[in-house]
Amino acid sequence: MLLLRRQRKCVGEWCRHIGASPTESSPRCRFSVLAASVQPEYSSSGDERLNFAANELAERRSCPLSPANVVKTLQCLKRRPAIAFAYFKDAESVGFRHDFSTYAEIVHILSHSGQGRMLFSLFCEIVSPTSGGGPEIVPLMDQLKRTCTTSYPLLFATNCLITACTTCCDARDTIGLFGELCRLGVVPPVWTCNILLKFAAESCDSEIVLSAYDEMKFFRLTLDAHSLRIITRSLFQEKKADKAFKVWVEMIEMGVKPDVHGHSSFIIGLCECGKIDLAYAILQEIIREKVQVEAIAFNVVMDGLCKEMRLEEVEKLLENKVRQGLTPDIYGYSYLIRSYCKVGNLLKVLDHYQAMVSHGLEANCHIMSYLLQCFTKLGMASQVTEYFQKFRDSGLHIDGVLYNIAMDAYCKLGNMDEAVKLLGEMMTVGLSPDRIHYTCLIKGYCLKGDIQNARQAFEEMLKANVKPDVVTYNILASGLSKRGLVMEVFDLIGHMEDRGLQPNSLTYGVVIDGFCRGDNLSEAEVLFNIVEEKGIDNIEVLYSSMVCGYLHKGWTDNAYVLFLRVAKQGKLVDRFSCSKLISDLCRDGNSQGASTVCSTMLEKNDVPDLISYSKLISAYCQTGDMRNARLWFHDMVQRGLPVDVIVYTVLMNGYCKIGLMQEACELFAQMTSLGIKPDIIAYTVLLDGHLKEDLQRRWQGISRDKRSLLLRAKQNRLLSSMKEMEIEPDVPCYTVLIDGQCKSDYLEQARGLFDEMLQKGLTPDHYAYTALINGYCSQGEVAKAEDLFQEMVDKGIKPDVLTFSVLNRRVLRNRQDQSYV
Repeated sequence: MLLLRRQRKCVGEWCRHIGASPTESSPRCRFSVLAASVQPEYSSSGDERLNFAANELAERRSCPLSPANVVKTLQCLKRRPAIAFAYFKDAESVGFRHDFSTYAEIVHILSHSGQGRMLFSLFCEIVSPTSGGGPEIVPLMDQLKRTCTTSYPLLFATNCLITACTTCCDARDTIGLFGELCRLGVVPPVWTCNILLKFAAESCDSEIVLSAYDEMKFFRLTLDAHSLRIITRSLFQEKKADKAFKVWVEMIEMGVKPDVHGHSSFIIGLCECGKIDLAYAILQEIIREKVQVEAIAFNVVMDGLCKEMRLEEVEKLLENKVRQGLTPDIYGYSYLIRSYCKVGNLLKVLDHYQAMVSHGLEANCHIMSYLLQCFTKLGMASQVTEYFQKFRDSGLHIDGVLYNIAMDAYCKLGNMDEAVKLLGEMMTVGLSPDRIHYTCLIKGYCLKGDIQNARQAFEEMLKANVKPDVVTYNILASGLSKRGLVMEVFDLIGHMEDRGLQPNSLTYGVVIDGFCRGDNLSEAEVLFNIVEEKGIDNIEVLYSSMVCGYLHKGWTDNAYVLFLRVAKQGKLVDRFSCSKLISDLCRDGNSQGASTVCSTMLEKNDVPDLISYSKLISAYCQTGDMRNARLWFHDMVQRGLPVDVIVYTVLMNGYCKIGLMQEACELFAQMTSLGIKPDIIAYTVLLDGHLKEDLQRRWQGISRDKRSLLLRAKQNRLLSSMKEMEIEPDVPCYTVLIDGQCKSDYLEQARGLFDEMLQKGLTPDHYAYTALINGYCSQGEVAKAEDLFQEMVDKGIKPDVLTFSVLNRRVLRNRQDQSYV
């Protein structure tokens, strides 16, 4: 703009010198003498420029300023494009209106001389919506195309024009103009296409980018790897991964070869859109073709696979990364260590940690925290402290998170002195302990029952201007309530409210639980009633705590009544409380109450867990109510819970107890057909059931020999099945077999089983001894029974009431028989 102002001033001075007005269309008007000084590189000195301008003035003083004369003058100046452009602007400044011919000539001159800045400025004036108007740009470019003997000037002008449009027009208009130029037969070079694609991408609308791409594709223009990156990046930004992949395939088929950065950015884009499988497949294909790819692409794919816990694939990818010649970095190992820590696979964690160290990579705070948290998750507090000390002694930077993990480990080990030392060490190295560190100490002291030091740590926290949160108060309140410090608990709640923190349902819940565990049930009930009457958010937490409190004290009926009252209000205690209530009701023989709890949970779309179903089914089996037991079993199966061998065994045992062996055997067959492997308990239940069935048939007139034969056949089938399953009998199983042989009067076989058990290193219990003693007594071999009894006593196996009863009854009968003789 400064240049133009200077030009207009020069034109005015020259007009005054010849006696003409700058605005009149006098034929005496000439271009400014000083216009020749715009680009000094076209003449050797200022004197030469002035001489040239003076000569021009002398020659053209009588010529009118018409389009033809302007064109002729411009043609004379075509070897001096800067002077030509200055003349063009001067003529315009004195009121001359350029037409199509003058614009065509100046465009021709600037294009052929490669004057990019001037041509850009000219095009901006022509295409700008706010300009005073100019010729139609498309015909102007068509004229240039016709006058060009080589392609370079046309391509140069096209590039300048599209660049000007990116400054003065919107993306859609620019794409439209681009298409019109292509229809003229102009073939824009790849750098012009990329300017347009980049401009379209700046609109943050991938559809505009695709419209530009469609124009280029329609005219079969040449695109390159940079074009591919621009288009796919805009699509990835809008999470249109499928369209990006389609463009990727199309452009590769068109002959575009992505470069290293292009492959990497495309893979990263797919990962950012959640297309991990596709990114992984493309990366594998690239590896197979031995195409280089950046390390970041490997890392992003590995991170995505780790988040989906596809860890074996990540390990293979890490190996391929090394084969590609890429130096292993800390990121891949970090992702694997983090993921294996989540699943608690400590062996893998340590393997990758050692591999990382072997490659000369130093662990950072994040990796160290993953490793220590894995130890913590597995309950290995000693290893946490051991590795923490190693990290600290190695000189690596230790942050506040690592200090907190180590402090927590020391607290769990009960070593509060070391935990306190770490807090002091933090301060000496310039780290400020926060509420998490202080809360950790308070929790540690509360776990030890050291309430005095817990309160002291709380006071130190306040003195350090570290604001406790609700978690801190809840932990301290729980510790105080378990110690029976009722008034201090209420004082703490008041202190909490004074500092602007409102106790929540969890606060009252932990206090109620603490009171119950600290034998202060009456105080728990008082607090419960007060809070329930006052009302509180998430009051279900309060109800759950009270139910658990009653159960902890053994007041199952009170817990059940509260559960029913809460259920009538349309609420439900949490799953843990429900499960514990079901378990205690089943233990107390209240299977109907347990059934009600399960039904209520199901009405609230809360499916009981496997243990609750198992205990309910077992409770009904204990009372012989196999109808309800089977109903709950079917409900469990229909809801998709994993039915295991334990549930089947419980049901089989229930049927065996009431003599329905056929149903028990059918369940056994169903279990094995589903691929559920029977265990030794399941076989023992069936063996015992068959024995009881045999004894029952004694009263049905079946002969002794036939009964024994049937029993032995069933036992042999089950024993053969056990052998196929590679299941060895245990002591209870041997006891059932011995008892069966004794009651079938096969005493020698019973003794053989007993000796076999001893040879296998199994120690018979008093039930096994009692079964064989009963067998000897039933055959009148009292002496052998007494010897066996003495052997049991000598081995330190305490006889029970049944043992004494069997032996005493047989000895007494034997003496009576001898007295009659």
